[in-house]
Amino acid sequence: MLKKRITCFLVFVFFIWLALATRKYVYWFYPVIVKYGGDIFWATAFLFLLRMFFPSTKLFWLVILNFSLGVLDEVSQLYHGPLAVAVRSTYIGRLMFGVGFLWSDITCYAIGTVIGWVLLVLIDRLIGEAKAPLK
Repeated sequence: MLKKRITCFLVFVFFIWLALATRKYVYWFYPVIVKYGGDIFWATAFLFLLRMFFPSTKLFWLVILNFSLGVLDEVSQLYHGPLAVAVRSTYIGRLMFGVGFLWSDITCYAIGTVIGWVLLVLIDRLIGEAKAPLK
C-alpha cells in the first residue's frame, strides 16, 4: 500500500509540473497541447491525488468522482459572486478554479481522467497490487 501511495504521489507531482509547464513554457509544446494540455494534465494529476488518499477504493469510483469534481469545478465558474471573483483573482485561485466556463474543459477533464485511469491500471499491475481490471 505504501508503494502505491509513493508512486501515486510521484506521478501526481509529475503531472502537476507538466500542467504548469504547458502554461509557462509554451514553446516546448505543440499549440494544441498549450491550449488543452493543462486541463488534461490537471485532471490526470487529481486522479492520482485521489488514489493516493484512497488507495483501497475501487478505481472505477475514483474515476467517477474525479470527473464529477472536474465538471463541478467547471460549472462553478458560472458563479461570479464577490468571494468567488476574489479567489479567482489570485494565481492559485485561477489555477485551481479557473475563470470562465468552457465546454472544451469538460472534454479535457474526461480525457485526463481516462489517461489517469489507464496509467493507474498499468501501475497497479506493475507493482503487483491489482486484483481486477477495474481496481
